[in-house]
Amino acid sequence: MSSTFFPDLWELASLLCKICLYLGAASIAGGSLCLWQFSDGRHRTVHHHLSYMMLGSFVGFQAVLVGFFIQIGQVNGAGFSGMFDWGMAAILLDTSLGDVTFYRLGAFVWALLATLFYLRKLKFSAQPFSQMEYRRLLPVYAIPFLVIALTFRLSGHVSVLALPAQALIVMHFIAVALWIGALYPLLEFTRSTDSDVLKLGMKRFGDAATAIVLGLLASGVLLAFQLIGSWRELVTTPYGIGLLTKLALVLMLLGIAAINKLYLVPRLSNQDGAAALGRSIRIEMLVATLVLAVTAYFSTVIGPVE
Repeated sequence: MSSTFFPDLWELASLLCKICLYLGAASIAGGSLCLWQFSDGRHRTVHHHLSYMMLGSFVGFQAVLVGFFIQIGQVNGAGFSGMFDWGMAAILLDTSLGDVTFYRLGAFVWALLATLFYLRKLKFSAQPFSQMEYRRLLPVYAIPFLVIALTFRLSGHVSVLALPAQALIVMHFIAVALWIGALYPLLEFTRSTDSDVLKLGMKRFGDAATAIVLGLLASGVLLAFQLIGSWRELVTTPYGIGLLTKLALVLMLLGIAAINKLYLVPRLSNQDGAAALGRSIRIEMLVATLVLAVTAYFSTVIGPVE
């Protein structure tokens, strides 16, 4: 990790791969959750959700693959050509980095192939999927997503911590992915022509999001205690400042979510209610992307104090 706030080219490339990895995993989690619970069931909506998950799986796969070659180049120190040092690649494949890469690539391939299968099935089906099919679909995506989530206990600075801290990072990642990954499908949901179905679905998501947010906050706070030595380090170390920055962005997300739940969703019956909610979700998506960027930046460029 860099000793300054400014990443070098290798760190910048690794940072971008991490953001794409987060977005890819989030698309699997949020997309499958919304397909199962928060959708109007229309053929067009299901196709949009599956296409979103397909794109996310593809982007996630590419991010993991490119990220591995970037690690080779960074260790090798021989410039761009050093990324393709197969001897160094063989060495890294025998480390925890190799294990993490293998599991993540396999998980994204699983999700991608499953999505292609369901898209083909949808194409030749006159009717959208039944609730039974949605229930069968959920574990198909839950397995690869959980595999990706569990790999975070094997990588980065958390890998050297005790098992409880590793469990916290997995829980935190799951909560973040479910929340952020559901935003684009919910944005598509606001285009539903059935205002009653939309209002009911958004209300149900608001109730579910309460549990997700509680898990996110609890795991995040407990994990912060594991990663910093004292409250003083929150304002005196770069990593502590990073945590505070992330906390501020998360509080912004919570504020937007509260406005959605308490003000905009009850007004979905109004003529411009869905459009207003859609605009709010777009802002939420922007802030969520900043959260992921800050997380990737401080986990790549500046780690916690030893």
